[in-house]
Amino acid sequence: MFLILFLLNPLPFFYQKSRKWLLKKLLRICCAPFYHVNFADFWLADQLCSLELVFFNIEFFFCFYTNESNIISSSSSHKFFCSGWSQVVLQSIFLLLPSWFRFWQCVRRYRDTKQRFPHLVNAGKYASTLLVAVTNALRRAKNFDYHQHKLENPFLYLWILMSLFSSTYKMIWDLKMDWGFFDKNAGENRFLREQIVYPRKIYYYISIVLNVILRYVWIINVFIHFNSLFGEFSDIIGFSFALIEIFRRFIWNYFRLENEHLTNCGQFRAVRDISIRPTPKLIKNSRTTQQTEEDEQLTTNGIPLTIINDSQHSSRLTRRKTNAEEFIEEINPILTINKNENYSFDDQIDSMA
Repeated sequence: MFLILFLLNPLPFFYQKSRKWLLKKLLRICCAPFYHVNFADFWLADQLCSLELVFFNIEFFFCFYTNESNIISSSSSHKFFCSGWSQVVLQSIFLLLPSWFRFWQCVRRYRDTKQRFPHLVNAGKYASTLLVAVTNALRRAKNFDYHQHKLENPFLYLWILMSLFSSTYKMIWDLKMDWGFFDKNAGENRFLREQIVYPRKIYYYISIVLNVILRYVWIINVFIHFNSLFGEFSDIIGFSFALIEIFRRFIWNYFRLENEHLTNCGQFRAVRDISIRPTPKLIKNSRTTQQTEEDEQLTTNGIPLTIINDSQHSSRLTRRKTNAEEFIEEINPILTINKNENYSFDDQIDSMA
């Protein structure tokens, strides 16, 4: 609640411009089909996909505090939204919101570019996430009927199959499309891509292994269902999964951004060659400290001027020569000498003739 009030604060302090930018981007994400998708829109929406537990707990947040405050805890609406089927449905709706936004962003990009690949295929990835949320909701709702025999719940196995399919889909997309790895033209960067930024390849290989493992960490949830002894720790385990997903997204961000800079894989810019390596500053000729203390540099109409004191202690303004003018002054005598030499050589030939 504090974060919501902080974002909506209209007063001109606490990073007002940044808060306005964030709210604007969140609005564009929520209205994904109606706005052109730029890099910041898709990037922020992908971060939201790793915060699904936060969305899942929105319903629990309001139910918990309304119950503690005794404002509407005894009303029929509170009992309806905070228990049973309706609770499962609300939690599932909040859970699938980030993937829903990304799905429509992909559809919008297909509409703008007319490219089925990768945009419709990417939309299919988020559609698989929606199916996982739906089957999980059916599994949880049916648990009320199979309370004593949860393993007999048919939606449990459907949820496992959909989760396996979705995790494999996402894992392949992460490595091949988002990170650009397993490129056939990788050359000496085996299993990676032709161009890499980070100096040691081991960083990439470790990240590949971690991404594969963390994409399937949800399988621990399956063992919890088969072993009721861990049921009381389900909330702690769920919270741990959320932290693991944030860590996975943290790693994902580095290599996704690197791939975007090197290959323009998302085609979010018209120019491909934008270096992300630090470049040394251009070294410019400067006056000595003594000259800087004696002279005062001015600028008039974009032309640098220097105050020079003459023998009568009066000041006059003279234009400082540009680098091009200094170069011309240096090269002119050389050209003049060469011209004179050529002229003398021609005179000698004429005299010999």
